[in-house]
Amino acid sequence: MTQFRWRIFWTLSILMVLMLMAVLAMASGRTGASPSLFSSSIHTDIDPVVETLPAAAPTAVAFADAPADSKSSPVALVGTVRLWHSWAGKDGDALADIVERFHTSSPNIQVATEFVNYGELARAYTEAVTNGEGPDLILAPNWWIRELAASKAIVPIENQISAQERMQYFPASIDNLIWEGKLYGLPTDFEVVALFFNRRLLDEVNLPGTLDDLIELAKESPSQGAGIYASFYHLTWGIAAHGGKLFDEDGRVVLEQFEGMAEFLTWLQRADSTPGIFVSLDYGMLMDRFKKEEYALFIDGPWSIGELRQRFGDDLGVSTLPAGHSGAAGPWLSADGVFLSPVATTEQRDLALTFARHITNAESASTLARIAGRLPAHKDADLNGDALLEGFAEQAGSAVSQPRHPELDEVWGYANDMITRVLRGSKTPEEALLEASTLINEANGK
Repeated sequence: MTQFRWRIFWTLSILMVLMLMAVLAMASGRTGASPSLFSSSIHTDIDPVVETLPAAAPTAVAFADAPADSKSSPVALVGTVRLWHSWAGKDGDALADIVERFHTSSPNIQVATEFVNYGELARAYTEAVTNGEGPDLILAPNWWIRELAASKAIVPIENQISAQERMQYFPASIDNLIWEGKLYGLPTDFEVVALFFNRRLLDEVNLPGTLDDLIELAKESPSQGAGIYASFYHLTWGIAAHGGKLFDEDGRVVLEQFEGMAEFLTWLQRADSTPGIFVSLDYGMLMDRFKKEEYALFIDGPWSIGELRQRFGDDLGVSTLPAGHSGAAGPWLSADGVFLSPVATTEQRDLALTFARHITNAESASTLARIAGRLPAHKDADLNGDALLEGFAEQAGSAVSQPRHPELDEVWGYANDMITRVLRGSKTPEEALLEASTLINEANGK
């Protein structure tokens, strides 16, 4: 073979070797990159409707003190979430429906529920957690947060729930689950007082928009009057409506510092002296008179829906409470929520929070309304055309989160006495406010 041909032979051989090496390198690069096709980050800053995500790869949630890195790859979650609750009857039926739908959409995660009587739930749960046992999640009312957090029986989820996700719930319901600046749970449902009305006695277009309107309606006709339960809880809506405030930042009662509070108590006196309006601490009497159609309006909460719907049918309605001199009525809202146990491992907490988001999303909230008749905390819940639930939901828009100050324990008795003394005329509104605030603060060591 000539030298020229040898050169051509070796040149071609070298080129073939180089091409082969390039092909091998490209193949290696593609193999190493292939997982990235399945590891795009799933953001949790929108309503995380679990059933819309691939069942094999739900979002993993970091529980570090710092916010989770949104660029990290999700980890497939597989396992069982344990939930303790006290929901029975229709509440239990709604929960079963919610769990079944979760199993259908996320078959890799199972939910094991355990019913515990309401009166035993808090104690049993706390004892179990103390012993390093118990469930991953608990369904509980907001007023347990203080004790559960103090005993470290629940963990904050402040860094796992974005501002955008919180906006999906009624503001007062999400605020209701915050303790000492940290969010501890996601709200399922809530309670708040509003204005029941009887369409047989009062046309809906004539409902009172202000406190003065309510008195004027009764003056026109006593049958257009109202029943007002004179408990402090049922009347807290008047605080915001008159520009008042119960506590300062240190937990000191400051009711007497707002002129509007004396105005509200003065209005309560006027209402009580108006024929057709009954202001009383006898709840049973007020309910009985309303059902006997002695007056058209009654201020109460959703716990009365079943009894009153049975009595009035479609003639029963719910509207917002009348506004005061400073704006809309602000009744106290209290929520139920789902909370995470500190005993669970990080992986179990990821599973638990995945289900916690599911049980509080819009579709599950709609199930609570449809089956259990509860007021869902999610603003986008479908209330199935139930006018009564819609009325309470409208009231929730201006509701105020019920305070969880430990000092609140001393408020109830003294505040109820304050209202009673004003109605009996033994104290002026100003005197009663000052006395009640002083006694409450003394009892709390303020």
